[in-house]
Amino acid sequence: MVKFLRERFATMAPYHSAYLTEGVILNSNESPYSVPEELVAYMKERVGDLLVNRYPDTDSLELANAVAKVYDVKIENVVCGVGSDELIDCILGSTLEDGDKVLMPYPSFSMYSQFTQLNSGQMIKVPLKSDFTYDVTAIKEVVCKEQPKVIFLCNPNNPTGCIFTRDEIRSILEVAKGLVVVDEAYAEFSEKEISMIPYVNDYDNLIVLKTFSKAYALAGARVGYGIACEAVINLINTVRPPYNVNIFSQAIGTWAIEHRDIFLVNARRIVDNRKMLEQGLRNLGLKPYPSEANFVWLTLPEGVFEALEEKHIYIRKMKIDGSIYYRINAGTPEENNKLLEALKVLV
Repeated sequence: MVKFLRERFATMAPYHSAYLTEGVILNSNESPYSVPEELVAYMKERVGDLLVNRYPDTDSLELANAVAKVYDVKIENVVCGVGSDELIDCILGSTLEDGDKVLMPYPSFSMYSQFTQLNSGQMIKVPLKSDFTYDVTAIKEVVCKEQPKVIFLCNPNNPTGCIFTRDEIRSILEVAKGLVVVDEAYAEFSEKEISMIPYVNDYDNLIVLKTFSKAYALAGARVGYGIACEAVINLINTVRPPYNVNIFSQAIGTWAIEHRDIFLVNARRIVDNRKMLEQGLRNLGLKPYPSEANFVWLTLPEGVFEALEEKHIYIRKMKIDGSIYYRINAGTPEENNKLLEALKVLV
């Protein structure tokens, strides 16, 4: 055991992930496309004007105002964070007492469970159905029985790509006394109207999280935001660290949200690339599960993962209830073809 480590963290391990810059990188749900040249030119022009010797605006007001305009909400309905990860931590840190219950479908985004443990909560996992779709009936039954303090709903779900409909989320909101967090990190890739942002002022227990890491190709900038009624935003701001979003990320995020149509064109390209990847996998006799995100979820024969790594093709391997599954994000058509050509030999 690590000296000085708190007892409740004894089962946790440090998070490490290889920093990959070469090869076919399909393991982190990042955009395969670089940021627009217009953004690069803008930042080159702005960098000399940014007051790096001063702390950044602690409330990220320029960015928050740009977000508010896009979604037709008030600036008081917006909070900005270092990716959506920081906001997940702030939500739990501002609400949980020791032992409070938190609910998540399973499998879903691993940070929900990790931050719950860090904030002394007790995680309740509601399994997905056998076809890796959400079991809404089971979720509502557990919510009614346990009344968790916080409920995480990833929409579309990472890592499986399934979705909730708006009506399904509303039905959960109606029975939940706790805070319902709808994580829409991948919503730009869905071809269905699933966002709950239009309803944030209809519920005092709803917050929607968004990130610039996926559709906006800004994973390296580490910036995201949450949208909720003013009371929930104030809750998060109570524990949010000061000066949390750096001055460069605020500028990049502001430009990106003000020019979101440029990024949404690429999001559509990525969806097309995912469909191409899905069909290619089916042609090889593989069975990817239906996805509304920028990735696919499937099983592969034993040894394929390691053989792909030897070819510098990287996908994500996950162990769920003793079984091994793989998540592969859509690359460019060229990257998808390299993967599929390799799989032809391996499967």
